[in-house]
Amino acid sequence: MSAAAKAAAGSDGFIADESGFTAVLVDVCGSAATVSAVAAEIGSRLGRVMPALDPQVPPEIASVAERVWWPVKLIDSALPSFIAPIRPRWSTELFDVPAMLVPRADVLGISREHVYYRSPGGRGESVPARILWYVSGSGSRQQGKMVIGCSRLDEVIVDEPDTLFSKFEHLGVYGRADVRATADSSGKAMALRFSDTELFPVHVTHSRLTALAGKLRLPLPLTSLSKISNALFQAVYEEGHRTP
Repeated sequence: MSAAAKAAAGSDGFIADESGFTAVLVDVCGSAATVSAVAAEIGSRLGRVMPALDPQVPPEIASVAERVWWPVKLIDSALPSFIAPIRPRWSTELFDVPAMLVPRADVLGISREHVYYRSPGGRGESVPARILWYVSGSGSRQQGKMVIGCSRLDEVIVDEPDTLFSKFEHLGVYGRADVRATADSSGKAMALRFSDTELFPVHVTHSRLTALAGKLRLPLPLTSLSKISNALFQAVYEEGHRTP
């Protein structure tokens, strides 16, 4: 492997030894104590000591942990959670949900990071964070009103539409005119750069989403990019992975 490939593997959590490179996958959405216990058990089988995580670790540390132990989710960390509505047209091209009639472009399909544009919200956006994707309604019930997956939110940039398009054209599905159309009265648009999208085996319908929020007695903002509690994120995530 080249030096660049080794460095990239290391940043993704791969550990090198005499047998090659190994990554630890912690398939848990829960507290730091639960995550640490599962990681320690995996590490013991590999003959390695895994780091223990504390509750309320800073967002930067939690985001690194969620990257290197993907798809782990640290619910009692300080990493914030958001929910973002996305129209079926764009979710189809970005995530192939609802499925396209023709295959997506290979470069877009295999990329681990993408960009989505919207009007500047001023809704407390911060990075790093995690984000749920809610496909908004359309003419067909099968085409929307459901949470389809989640991603790690890496960057939020507000700038001139043409500037954003030039910087992120290779990561998105919007044309220049589409990006310009998201601008607000100030002439600025917002780009959300996200990565490591995890599509849920079970789509969380609007009715189930409403029920989960109601059970937790939490608000459910769906009209724009909005911050949600980590408790609601966990409930939706677990619903998306339940056995059908």
